[in-house]
Amino acid sequence: MRSIRLRQLVGLNLALAGSLAGFWILTPAGAQPTNPAIGRGRGEYLMIASGVPGSNANNVQVLDVSNQELLTFRFDQGRRAYIVAGYRNLGSDRNQSGGR
Repeated sequence: MRSIRLRQLVGLNLALAGSLAGFWILTPAGAQPTNPAIGRGRGEYLMIASGVPGSNANNVQVLDVSNQELLTFRFDQGRRAYIVAGYRNLGSDRNQSGGR
């Protein structure tokens, strides 16, 4: 009786392991969308740390070179977290006409 149950459990575990291995091999893994129309494209980022003259505020500018975007984060001492302080789309700024 014990050997039959043991064989059944071993067989079940082998079937589960085989289906897990098959699922793992056949499904692609990717963090970025493969179709750019679905989501944002992969970016190249440049981070610049800065401060505000005459203040103890700390800022970080994040420049997304590929998507032509600039974000400014300010560190909030009360929350102990960075919050978004500004956003610019450099591509649309470049396309605007006008002076300086």
